[in-house]
Amino acid sequence: MIIKSMTLENFRQFKGESTLDFATDSHKNVTVIMGENGAGKTTLEQAFMWCLYGTNTFRLKELINREVRDAMISGDEERVSVTLMISHNQKNYKIVRKQRLKKQGARFDKNPEENFWVYEQNENGDYTPLTSTKGAAMIREFLPEELSGFFFFDGERLEHMSEELLNHGKSSNFKGAVRGLVGLTAMMNAIEHLGRENLKRSVIGMINSEIDAQGDVDETELSSQIEKLQTERDNQNNRLEEIKPERDRYQQDIGIFRKELQDMQDGIKRQNEYENCKVKKELEEAEQEKARKSIYEYFGKNIGMYILIPLLRRALNELDGANKLDKGIPHIHADTIKFLLERGKCICGTNLVEHPEAVQHLNELISSLPPYSIGNMIGQYTDRARSQTRGASGFARAFQERMANYAQHLTNIEEAEDRMHDLERLLPDQEKVKNLNGRIADAKVNAKRLNDEIYQLSGSVQAKESQITRLEAERLHYRQASVRNRKQLRYLAYAQAIKDELETSYKKKEEQVRENLENCINQIFEDIYDGGIQISVSENYNIATTVIDTDASSGDEIEKNTAQSYAIIFAFIAGIIKMAKESREVTGEKIYQEDEGFPLVMDAPLSAFDKDRIKKICTVLPHIADQVIIFIKDTDGEIAEKYMQDIIGKKWLLEQETKTRSTVVERACV
Repeated sequence: MIIKSMTLENFRQFKGESTLDFATDSHKNVTVIMGENGAGKTTLEQAFMWCLYGTNTFRLKELINREVRDAMISGDEERVSVTLMISHNQKNYKIVRKQRLKKQGARFDKNPEENFWVYEQNENGDYTPLTSTKGAAMIREFLPEELSGFFFFDGERLEHMSEELLNHGKSSNFKGAVRGLVGLTAMMNAIEHLGRENLKRSVIGMINSEIDAQGDVDETELSSQIEKLQTERDNQNNRLEEIKPERDRYQQDIGIFRKELQDMQDGIKRQNEYENCKVKKELEEAEQEKARKSIYEYFGKNIGMYILIPLLRRALNELDGANKLDKGIPHIHADTIKFLLERGKCICGTNLVEHPEAVQHLNELISSLPPYSIGNMIGQYTDRARSQTRGASGFARAFQERMANYAQHLTNIEEAEDRMHDLERLLPDQEKVKNLNGRIADAKVNAKRLNDEIYQLSGSVQAKESQITRLEAERLHYRQASVRNRKQLRYLAYAQAIKDELETSYKKKEEQVRENLENCINQIFEDIYDGGIQISVSENYNIATTVIDTDASSGDEIEKNTAQSYAIIFAFIAGIIKMAKESREVTGEKIYQEDEGFPLVMDAPLSAFDKDRIKKICTVLPHIADQVIIFIKDTDGEIAEKYMQDIIGKKWLLEQETKTRSTVVERACV
């Protein structure tokens, strides 16, 4: 389909009636709608979806213009509507969707049923309404809703597609969409229509149910067993189809998380060095504390004597002259003499009582002996002073050694702190490392759980297949006894053979479609982005990117930035459109009509790209899609218009007059 125009009536910011017509020329097929944030670009993009399918993604679901709503009084009725003029298969159509709002007192009542019409232009140029059933069928013919996300999208939709396609989300919707766009749906529908024996409404099921058991209890029992086994097998196969992609996603996640950790290895090594520095610092601080206590203890014990050394040396110099004083008898104390006098007998045995002159001599001697002999006391003091002076003279050296030891510990601490400070700027996010390790562990557990389930289910399916084959052979023996049954069995064999052939053909064709899509995406991606990256499409339509650049590690999966992710999605969408157009050429006869094209309506986040890539996107996409309607901001718009000036057929400007009202102004094309 090609969209000719859109008319809005009281739709969100657009009060009253606003009409935009779009470029439909085969060469100048681009319409640029420019506006700042809040001017209504997203509103217009959503207007297409609401008119065609009755859906929107507005956070506030009210569609009527706020000024119109606020001006209503009780009893007033207003409406909001969007009208699209479309050409398809060389016919013109008008699509109208309306919603009525009535004010009752302070309450606003919305008509629960939206009014929706599809009109077809007849030969006279008049538009006649189609029945609701035919209208709905025409919308599906124009563009099925499930495929609309590939043709009407904004930044939020791109994010959603990126999550599903690039980040290993569920992509079953994309698989179905690709089938529909490239012509595989009809073949899949035929396979499902033929069905299986245990599906009563399928062709094979109905043929099987017409085979007469002729009242044979054994055959009836066998059929019941076979049907039960087939149902169980089908359920298990469905479960396998469900969990295999999930298992693959977990395995892919493990690889991605490990790659992230690997990229952080230098940081992890620095983290280990940081921890070693931290331990060293703590040990040095403990040793420093011991050294500090040793200094205090040694200083307190020895500083007094060290300070007295100069005084002691002066005293010793003065006392050197005391040698002339009588120092008495060495090692004899006055108490010794007193003891001898009291005993009356000398140590030599002389009786002192009989020798008064000896007693007199001993009494005189007492005054020259300690503690009465100053000379003796000076001698003892001098000896002790010299001994203490010699001991205290090593204090300075020992104290300096202790201080040097303390200073060395301080230096080691400062060096460890400096290195830790340098490393802190380069350390990995420990929370991220912990989170990645946790996610790897969880993914391993889940992958193993699913692998175990897959192994068990696969074994069970094989066992049931063997049982079914054996029971069917046994049942066939009973069925062939009837002539009528032989005819039905022949029909059943024909139907099964057709289904088998279709399934084989479908599998080959889908593999070819995926291969062609992959090649197409890579070609388009190379045109709109940088080279050096290989894009692959998995069986489940997940997308993976690997480095093939010589400057990088070939074969490594890479982490995609925002611009790269958007470029891949653009390439994916453009690839599908290109393949869909090519699939409409049958045996050289082009059945694809000029106005039976594919429009691309996008609120494109071009600000995610640099100028060179904006140029490539603006050059490539309009040559693939038959019609491009692009919403862009003023800043991006000037760049985009510069690169698309030769293919722009219409230009519009959205002007925001107030927060609740915008207007549409047509701009001149060069």
